[in-house]
Order: sequence, then C-alpha cells, then structure tokens
Amino acid sequence: MRRIAYCVFRSGYAIRNTKTMNPTSSYPSHTFRAMGSRIGLWLDTNPETAAAAFAQAEALFAFNEQVLSRFLPESELSQLNGRAGEWVPVSDLLWNVVCDAVLQAEATNGLFDPTLLNALEAAGYDRSFELVAMTGTQINADDADKNWGNWRQIGLDADRQAIWLPPGMRLDLGGIGKGFTAQEAVELLSQWGPCLVDAGGDVTAGAAPRGLPGWPVALAAPWTAESPEQADLLTLWLAESSLATSGIDYRRWQSNGRAAHHLIDPRTGRPAQTDILTVTIWAEQATMAEAWATAVLVQGSAQGWQALTQQPRLAGAIITQNEHLLMTESLQGLIA
Repeated sequence: MRRIAYCVFRSGYAIRNTKTMNPTSSYPSHTFRAMGSRIGLWLDTNPETAAAAFAQAEALFAFNEQVLSRFLPESELSQLNGRAGEWVPVSDLLWNVVCDAVLQAEATNGLFDPTLLNALEAAGYDRSFELVAMTGTQINADDADKNWGNWRQIGLDADRQAIWLPPGMRLDLGGIGKGFTAQEAVELLSQWGPCLVDAGGDVTAGAAPRGLPGWPVALAAPWTAESPEQADLLTLWLAESSLATSGIDYRRWQSNGRAAHHLIDPRTGRPAQTDILTVTIWAEQATMAEAWATAVLVQGSAQGWQALTQQPRLAGAIITQNEHLLMTESLQGLIA
C-alpha cells in the first residue's frame, strides 16, 4: 500500500488512521455506464420506489449524453461546434451548460476553459479514453496552437437562446456536462428521498440519509498501475454539496512515445506541467467543484494552493507527485 504524507494547514491537525464506510450496504443502489464513466446512484427509500426513480435518473444521463457528448457526431454539441461563425439556436440543456461553463471560466480567470477541444485533440485525446489508452496516439503540435483560450469571445444571445462560436473554436463540455447532469439527477432523485450520485468518482449529494450527518464518501489514493485497487485515505460526510476530483494519475496515454494526459493548461494549450497528482474540491454545486478542480491542478501546488485557500466557498485537498497531501482547514469538519 502506498504511504501518503499528510499536512493539514493552519490547524496543526494530522490524519493518522481512517476507516472506510460503504454507502451501498444500507440503501438501494443502481450502477450503469454513461458519459464515459461508471455512474452510481443511492437512494434512502424502499427498493420498489428506488427502482423506478433509478430508471428515470439513468434515462436523464442517457439523454444528456446525446446532447453534450463531443464523441457523438449527431450530438447537439457536435452540431454547434460544426457551425462556428454562425448564431445557432440551442436547447435549454445546451444553453444552460454553456452558460455555466462560461461563468466558471470567468470565476477561475480562464484556468477552467471550455474552448480547449482543439488543444485536447492535438494532445491525442481524439477518441474515448478506452480507445486512446489501447492504441496510443500522436501529438499534432500545429493544431494545438489554434482556436483555444478565447472563451470571452463566445456569443450568448439570451433573447434568442442562441450561441455564437468564433470561427474554428470548438467546445468540450465533458467534465462540466457530467457535473451538471449529476446535479440534475440529485434534484430528480430528491423527490423520493435523500440521495447520492457518483459520476465517475465525482460525487454529488442531496440531503443526508436518515440518522446520519451526511453520505459517507471516501477520498481515494491516486490510481497506479501497480495498485489499481485504490486505497481509501479518509472518509468525508457529504450532504447538499459536491466533491470533484481532477488528476493526471489515470487518464494518461502515449503520444509520440511520451506520456500525455487530458488536463490542458489554457495558458499553453498543452497538457499541464504540474507537480500535482490529484485535486479534490468540495463546493455547493457540482459544476463549480469540477471547474475549480481543474483550475487548481493546472497551476501546480504552490499557486493552486494559494488560489484554493482564497476561495471562501470552497474546500479541498491536493495530492502532489511526491505523495504529500495538502488539505484546507475547512475540509476538516467533513471528516467522518
């Protein structure tokens, strides 16, 4: 088992021993695949009611994927990307996700940037991760220099509910679209009781289950090929909020014989050069957590830590490549 050195700043508190708590043991649950991830649902209600609710939540994920996926040529996002330079009327879903993405880009000063699809594909992430990991890919450095980082130029016409992309710009809404969908799924499932949605490791909770202060959610050690079964570092109570993790530990591949990953630094258009292995962010909204997890990681541990601790609405943990864990004081109150 890997050993992680723990540092909790401003409090003098250090974590020595933790225990894993499994939310699947007491509540009806359902798993399926969507948006390139394993989705897990839990609901504090009777099994019959939960089964019907889970079917609706799974259908929600399937519908949103058809709209938001960059891998589906027929998706509404792909159609929008193919019509850059035009005003394009869009559905409520695509409008809301793009607006949210632009808001998060502004909040992070562009360190989260939804316009990086060209740079992402130039880095080799031009197919689903499963295919990229199996076959490897080639970096196209010329393409990486084109049409990214100009999120302020996205046109949003609320009266017509229409979006304009500058010629050549294409959007990637992968993480933020998944977070938006997880939030919608929580709102849906909450009609029947307290609920939890795990969207590929990014977790959004509704109300706490009966008798508990929150849903017990484990913070896992980074993934390694030597230890694919990730150990739990600690457990947090999560209620009416989200945890999102960004990392360079798993979605990696070979490009031109070199290791590459999917987290693009908007300042360079290249895979981020960072000493951070993973970042986990707590926020009230899933899309905010998603955006800030990326924004902190691409900056590296020194600047990323400074940015994180200056955000009063966030809490988080950073695991560096030399296996140190930096945790904000505000996360301590969530430890189970």
